[in-house]
Amino acid sequence: MKTILIAHNYNENSFAVISYSLAHYLADLGNRVVFISYRPFFSEKKQIKKDKGELIIYSWPSEKRPTSIKDAIWFAKLYFMYKPNMVVGHFVGANITIGISKLLSFTKVKTFAYYHTLMEQINLDNQNTSTFKRKILFLRKKMFYKFFCDVIVCPSELALKDFEKNYNSKNGLVILNPMKDRFLSKEAIKSDKIIISFLGRLAVSKGIIELIQAFIIYKNHNKKSRMILNIAGSGNCELEINKLIINQPDIFYIGALQYNEVDEYLKNTHFTIIPSKVDALNMVGIESLMNKTPLLISNTTGLSHYLKDGEECFKFDATVESITLLLKRVEDNFGNQQQMALNARETFSEIFTMEKYCLNFSKEILK
Repeated sequence: MKTILIAHNYNENSFAVISYSLAHYLADLGNRVVFISYRPFFSEKKQIKKDKGELIIYSWPSEKRPTSIKDAIWFAKLYFMYKPNMVVGHFVGANITIGISKLLSFTKVKTFAYYHTLMEQINLDNQNTSTFKRKILFLRKKMFYKFFCDVIVCPSELALKDFEKNYNSKNGLVILNPMKDRFLSKEAIKSDKIIISFLGRLAVSKGIIELIQAFIIYKNHNKKSRMILNIAGSGNCELEINKLIINQPDIFYIGALQYNEVDEYLKNTHFTIIPSKVDALNMVGIESLMNKTPLLISNTTGLSHYLKDGEECFKFDATVESITLLLKRVEDNFGNQQQMALNARETFSEIFTMEKYCLNFSKEILK
């Protein structure tokens, strides 16, 4: 029996389901898995016995982000209690768990850190942050990766290239992010419109402003177009978006969605559009494939590497001109939408299932 520590959110109704599922999978194989959950917060230890292994769930000492000396001391005690063989860290929880585990084990513990966000995306979305501060944060992360992390888990080939380019390191490993399969059925969309929908952060890197500009240009030049655009999400570009869509009767801003509303939103659209200027993978795209909805996806998104143009998606460049041409292509080829929907679901089932992710990650952890 090996002891594996995972620091993330113990939640099966969010992106964190990847760690939730991996924890149970590893415990079912006969390992002891210690899970430190940031969200939700558990005031007491929770223990789940398996036929072969066990899963033990903790939370940090408080509901605040785990960045304090108190958090570090608490984790050091936890480390000596369980002495894990491997540590898997996500986001802020990775810093303390991976750093202290390496030090206290005299570098013997094997550590896996996730590379969730590309450097170019960080720079695009943090232009108001001082250059000096960004450089300091980058150097700190670079030292962390170099001295404390054995494996950097990248969610796509694009993420791996970004990591190797910016951090001059060769210890990256591609393991595609999966999605829990929530699909049961999908009814035909009852609308005479061609519905295009965006879901995600309203940030510069997501290309949402260029999408709206292109849609307005297209509609102005194609007065008989049946196309409408839905936008769901929240973020820094919200005010600018609201200004752009004034007097645009075919653009609908819905606002932020609850996680339990996502599937219905994605099922009730003909295409989900992902106009990202840069994106490590794009989980909304995988959710859309899972919900049997084809994609309109930019070439600068990590997910596009795993899709075929004209089958489960139409690809384009993240520019106003290219998006305008894309919308024309969609309208001209709308007859292919139903077959593309079938292809979308098939691609999800072949590549992005939770079972495949857990199998691939467990091989790396346990080898």
